[in-house]
Amino acid sequence: MKHPLTTASRLPVLLPVALASCLHGQALQAAEPAVSSLDTVIVTGNRGAEKRTVTTSPVPIDVISAKQLQETGKPGLMEALSASVPSLTLPEKTGWDASGMARAPNLRGLNAAQVLVLVNGKRRHTSATLNISGINAGAAPADLDLIPISAIDHVEVLRDGAAAQYGSDAIAGVINVILKADTRGTAVTTAGQGYDGKKQTVQQSLNKGFEIGRDGILQLALDARSQNDDNKASANGYSAAEALDKAGKSTYGGYGTPKINLLTLGYNAELPVSDDLSLYSFTTWSYRKAEQGQNFRLPTIVNTITTGPNGYPAGYTPTWYIEEHDFQAAFGAKGLVGEWDWDLSSTYGRNEAEQGTWNNQNPSLGEATPNDFESGTWISAQLTSNLDLRRSYDIGLEKPLDLSWGLEQRRDSYQVKAGDWASWADGGYCVSPGNCAASGAQVTNGISPAEATSASRNSYASYVDVGFNPLPQWYWGAALRYEHYDRGIGATRSGKLTTRYEFTPQLAVRATVSNGFRAPSLANSLFSARSTTYGIVNGVYQSINYGVLPVDSAAAQALGAESLKPEKSTNYSLGLTWQPSDRLAFTADAYVVNVRDRITLTGTLLGTEVTQTLLDNGIDSTSGGRYFTNGANTRTKGLDLVSSYDQDLGGAGAVKWTAAFNWNDTEILDYKESVNILGTPYQLLDREARNLLTDVQPHTKLILGANWRLDKYRVNLGLTRYGSWKEVNAASDRSLDREYKARWITDLDVGYQLTKDLELAIGARNLFDVYPERQAPSSKTMTKGYGVYSPYGFTGGYYFGRVTYNF
Repeated sequence: MKHPLTTASRLPVLLPVALASCLHGQALQAAEPAVSSLDTVIVTGNRGAEKRTVTTSPVPIDVISAKQLQETGKPGLMEALSASVPSLTLPEKTGWDASGMARAPNLRGLNAAQVLVLVNGKRRHTSATLNISGINAGAAPADLDLIPISAIDHVEVLRDGAAAQYGSDAIAGVINVILKADTRGTAVTTAGQGYDGKKQTVQQSLNKGFEIGRDGILQLALDARSQNDDNKASANGYSAAEALDKAGKSTYGGYGTPKINLLTLGYNAELPVSDDLSLYSFTTWSYRKAEQGQNFRLPTIVNTITTGPNGYPAGYTPTWYIEEHDFQAAFGAKGLVGEWDWDLSSTYGRNEAEQGTWNNQNPSLGEATPNDFESGTWISAQLTSNLDLRRSYDIGLEKPLDLSWGLEQRRDSYQVKAGDWASWADGGYCVSPGNCAASGAQVTNGISPAEATSASRNSYASYVDVGFNPLPQWYWGAALRYEHYDRGIGATRSGKLTTRYEFTPQLAVRATVSNGFRAPSLANSLFSARSTTYGIVNGVYQSINYGVLPVDSAAAQALGAESLKPEKSTNYSLGLTWQPSDRLAFTADAYVVNVRDRITLTGTLLGTEVTQTLLDNGIDSTSGGRYFTNGANTRTKGLDLVSSYDQDLGGAGAVKWTAAFNWNDTEILDYKESVNILGTPYQLLDREARNLLTDVQPHTKLILGANWRLDKYRVNLGLTRYGSWKEVNAASDRSLDREYKARWITDLDVGYQLTKDLELAIGARNLFDVYPERQAPSSKTMTKGYGVYSPYGFTGGYYFGRVTYNF
C-alpha cells in the first residue's frame, strides 16, 4: 500500500531549513541545556586518567544512550545503531544463505569483520556463522543482536583504527557496549506489523537492578522477540509451461526478511570488597532460530523428485534455518596497588549454530529422500584473559603524563560438525544413464564426516599507551602493540599516534595516524559448504552445485588457493571539533584507510577444468568452487560530519536537533585477476565480487533528527537519506547491471507520559512506505524486483505501539 502524501517530499527540505534557522536565530538564547550524550564520559579509546567527552576526545566517537536506542523504534541493537550513526550501515541482505539471517553492520564502508566489538571494554566473541556471499563475505563478526538491548546503558562507537590499543579486527573502528549498573528497572512491550499486514513483530524487554553486599550492584535483563517473515517474492520469469502450469509457486521464496524467534538474558554485577578492590562479572545467554525460504525448484529438472511419499509433483520452495545458542561470561577484579590502577579479567564466549533445511530433497536418494535435513553444526569459541594497568606521572607539566600497559592472551577455536547422513549422501539416483541427480540436500549440502574438522589458535599480546600535554592546550598520545599468533600467522606490530590542539576551549583540531591488522579468522580457513543454485552454463539453464572450499584443502590448493595472511592497514584521519555552547556541538572528521591483502571470497569458478580438478580431489557432483584469498588492496576515503543543538522553546517545550552525514568511497588499488587451472586461466575476482567492495553500498548517508519534548508529550522524528548504489552480475554483460536511486526514509516515534513511570508510544519505521524502484527481471538467474542489497530493505512501512514502565 502506497501513501501519496505530499508532505513526504517536503520533509527532507523543511527539516534542514528549520535546523539552520534555529541555529542562527536561537543560539544565544539563555536556557538550561538538555541532557546530552555530549557530556557522557567516554572510555573507549581513552586509557588515560583524564575524563573525556565526545568533543574533547582526540579521536572521533559517537555516544548513543539507551533512551536514544529505544526512541529509534528499531527492534534490535544493530538496527538502532544504523539509525543513529551515519558511518554505520546495516545492509538488508536477503535470501540465499545464512548471511540473510545472521546480519552484521559495516563501519566507514569497510567489511563487518574489520569492526571490533567490546562489552564493558572486554572483547566480544565472534559468530560461528560465516558470511559467504554479499557485502560481508568472509565475515564472522560478533553478533550485536545477541546482547539484550534492555541491558544496555549506552554504546560508544569509535570511528578510527584502534588495533594498537585493542588488537585484531579494529581496522574500521570499535563498538563498545556499556551495560547498565544501577538499581532502576524498566519493562518495555512493543508490537507492530508492516503496512501490508506482514512482518508482525512482538517484543518484550525487562531489566531490573538490585543492591548486593556493600554498595554492590546486580542488573538483570531479558529480551524476547518474535518476528514473522515478510516475503516480497513475485513471478520470477519462468513460463507456465516450465512450472507445469499447475504449480502456482513460481517465486523467489526467500526474497524478504526472515522469520526470527529470539530470547536473550544477561546480568551485570560489581561488588566492592574494600576501598582498593572490587569484583565484577557480566554474562549474556541467547537463543535464536531464524528461517527463510529459498529459490523455487522447478518440477521439470532432474534434481526435483516429483513422485513417491516425499515427492513434489508441482515443484517446491525449500526453507533454510539456523538455530543458535550463544553465551558469554566475564569475571574480573580491579583495584589500586600503590599508584597503579589494575584490572585482571577472563572472558569466555561461545556461539553454536546448527543449520539445516526442511521442505527439501536430496534428489540422489530418489523416492527415498526425506524432506528435513540437519546440514551440520558450526561452533566458535574464544577465551580471552587481560591484565591492564594504568597510572599518572607528574613530569613538571601542567597536566600529568598517563601511562597504560597490559598483556592479553587469547585462545580461539572453531569446529565444524557433520550433518545427518541424508544431508550429504550420494544415493546414485539417475533418470537415465549419464543424467544423474546431484548428491546431498538441495540449497545447502550437509557436512560429511570427512569434511568435519576443528582447530584452535593462541595469540599473545602486549601493549603500551602514553598520553601527555606538552602545552596545556596540546595533547599527544602514542600506542604500540606487539601480538604473536601460532598456526603460521606469526607476529604483528602496530602503532598509533594521536594529537589534539585547542585553539580555544571551544575549537580544536585532532589527527591520528596508525597501522593495524586483522588476523584471518579460523572460520576463513576452515569453513566448508556446498550449496545449490541455478544459472546458465554453456547456454543451458541448470542447477549448479558449488563448494566453498577450506583454503588449505587439497581441492582449494589445486584451484590456486594459498594460506591466508593477515590483512594490514594504515589509517589517517584529520578532524575538527567546535562547541561554542553547552547546547551546540559540531565535529568533522576526514579519513583514509588503506587495506593490503584484504580477505575476499573468489567468484564461483565454473568450467570443465574446475569440475575435473574437484573430481581428482574426491569431490563429486560439484560443478564449481570458491575459496577465501588475500585478493585485493583497497583504499577507502571518507568524511564524517556530526552536529547537535539543544533548543529551548519556552512554553512550547524543547527540541534536540541533530544532523549527521557520511561520505565514503572505496577503490581497488590492485587485485588478483586470474588463476591457472589445468592450463586454462580463470578469473578470480569477477565484476560482481569487485562491485561488492566498491559500489554495492551507498556512498552517502545523511541523518536528520528532531526530538521535541513538552510536559508529558514527546515526538522523535528521523529522516535518513541513503545515496544510490549499484548491483552487478558476474557476467560481462553490463545490461544486467542495476542502479538504484537515492531515497529518503522517515521514522516517527510519538510518546505520551501517562504517569510518572508509564509511557505510551506509537510510531512508524519508513512512515511513507518507501521502496527502491522496481526493476524488471534481467534473467531467470537474478533476483527480481527490488534488488538484494537495499540499505533500508524492501519490505516497506512498519507501524508499532509501545508501552514503557519504569520501576
